[in-house]
Amino acid sequence: MAHEPRHDERSAGPLKRRETGRGWYWLLLLPFFGVFFPWIYNTDSPELFGIPFFYWYQMAWVPISVVLTILVYRATTRRGS
Repeated sequence: MAHEPRHDERSAGPLKRRETGRGWYWLLLLPFFGVFFPWIYNTDSPELFGIPFFYWYQMAWVPISVVLTILVYRATTRRGS
């Protein structure tokens, strides 16, 4: 009787690649913790162009989050050659 490879044996390559890229997902927690504790950044100074720190600090996390999301996506997605 011929031994049929199980599904996980056939796809060991892509699973291994996926598991090695799992560490990149931890970067997605940075924006969460960056704004999770408002008492840390709940101040008026320093101001940036007249905008209190409380507001521009939160808005700064928007582009930071975009860059981190793109970085994690590119690091964890296989692109065809």
